Amino acid sequence: MKNQITLTNIIKRPGRFGLALAGLMLTVLAASASSGEVLPPSSLPYGYSYEEWSAKWWQYYLGQDTNKLESVGRPDICEGPASRVRFLQGTPASVSETNHITLHTDNPLFFALLGFVADNTACPITDFTSLTGDQLAAEVVGGWNTVTLTTCTIDGVEVTGLDDPTNSIYNVVSPPFSYTTAEKGNMIGVVEGEDCIPGDFTIYPAVSDGVYLMISPFSRGKHKIHWVASAPSITVDVTEDITVED
Repeated sequence: MKNQITLTNIIKRPGRFGLALAGLMLTVLAASASSGEVLPPSSLPYGYSYEEWSAKWWQYYLGQDTNKLESVGRPDICEGPASRVRFLQGTPASVSETNHITLHTDNPLFFALLGFVADNTACPITDFTSLTGDQLAAEVVGGWNTVTLTTCTIDGVEVTGLDDPTNSIYNVVSPPFSYTTAEKGNMIGVVEGEDCIPGDFTIYPAVSDGVYLMISPFSRGKHKIHWVASAPSITVDVTEDITVED
């Protein structure tokens, strides 16, 4: 059986690892959030829970064309305030890197410091498993329990609540979701070595576990996000140098 465990900043896969009121609330939230503020999961940022946002992040990430990777992307399936959110790219490896991105003053950011995803894919396709969403969730939670470190600073200020990765308020398990591979250069085939998975192929269910942050729009100028995350044999150290324009 192909146990798929995928870290956002690495991909390993299952088998190898063995809502008129809501609009008012969103308006108040947007008005009260200061530049580059981490929005708590309890705030239902831009109309969705952190759990729902994490699923959208993975749909974006796993659906990319590896020939056209972007440092920052957008959840095209969202409408209204949520359509302004931008997703920071995950990196499919243990990595230390600095990225340079440009945002507008109305763009919130959502990203994973580290995350796991599980589904039933395997090669050959005849080896696909049939685990339920609950069973896949148990796999990713088990994997997440091995994470030892998550830290993040925004413009030099430490984000609190990250010191215990398994009990952090920012640690969420997604609901089961589907994702569709890119027609060409699909992420599963290129990054994970599963070349039997065709392009434009929809996979369901998938479930993720990780630590994520939703950050309110930055003020115009230069900003920096730096995060570090570790699990056995994996260390991710990422700096995002951000230029914000009107």
